[in-house]
Amino acid sequence: MRLALAAALLAALPGGAIAKERLGWSLAITNDSIGEFRDRWQSSSVQVGAVYGDAWNGRLPDRFGELLEFRFRTDIITPSNLDAPDPADRRHAGVLAFGLHSHAELSGFESRIGADLVVIGEQTGLLDLQTELHRILGFTIPRMDGFQIEDQIGFDVSGEIARTWIVGSNTIRPFVEAQAGSEDLIRAGFDIAFGAWDKDSLLLRSVVGGQRAPAVTGNRPEGLALSFGADVAWVDESVFLTPDLGAELTEVRGRVRIGGSYASDRYKVFYGLTWLSPEFEAQSEGQFVGTFQAKFRF
Repeated sequence: MRLALAAALLAALPGGAIAKERLGWSLAITNDSIGEFRDRWQSSSVQVGAVYGDAWNGRLPDRFGELLEFRFRTDIITPSNLDAPDPADRRHAGVLAFGLHSHAELSGFESRIGADLVVIGEQTGLLDLQTELHRILGFTIPRMDGFQIEDQIGFDVSGEIARTWIVGSNTIRPFVEAQAGSEDLIRAGFDIAFGAWDKDSLLLRSVVGGQRAPAVTGNRPEGLALSFGADVAWVDESVFLTPDLGAELTEVRGRVRIGGSYASDRYKVFYGLTWLSPEFEAQSEGQFVGTFQAKFRF
């Protein structure tokens, strides 16, 4: 069913849609080491988005297929103890995701629909990469023999609907999001932006932390901008958290985030901090992850 939905999304794109101009890009690095200086659970995520379309005039097109986001993401999920994991803790999982998403404004609502091919497990090579990086940096070497999510490949289909209200120089943006695939969930929340945000920009949301950072920018004024957001998700199923793996998922998850961005004529820098509530029953506490993005003009 999910494969059919993903195929239908690709088939629905108009002919020649991929042969468009690149309008912008986004690279968001989310890591607990730049959030709480620890290495556990939602350990690392790198998300790259390249946006293509005919032009950008500060508004989303009025139909899907005109503005496309090609997305690549790597996630590393770990137990809290890397060299001697607790049997009740969550299993290690490497995740590679390759996606195509389309953004549009429908009846005044900012909308996104997309599909990602998701590759999970040892086959991703991310545990080997993590091990080498930890060895080079002098961190704890992961010992995950027999403590990994099994290899699997599937599709995630997801969408988001939001509405932005401008109040003075600030924006308020409530949203609803749904996903089916590696995790089946429905999420609702809001984002508020203060200060020198460019209201004509396209911001892309990081999957793990939920922070929104600009990919396509308009004439953003120089200066500091701040953001605040929160959301709650109802989770039905997760391939990462199943009773047979010894970790029962928490059906309700929360995220609370703050962020700051500074823009000049030469560069834009963003940093955000997100608190994630426990994702499984045996998780002793929530965690903080940081999200960083920088763009330079040469």
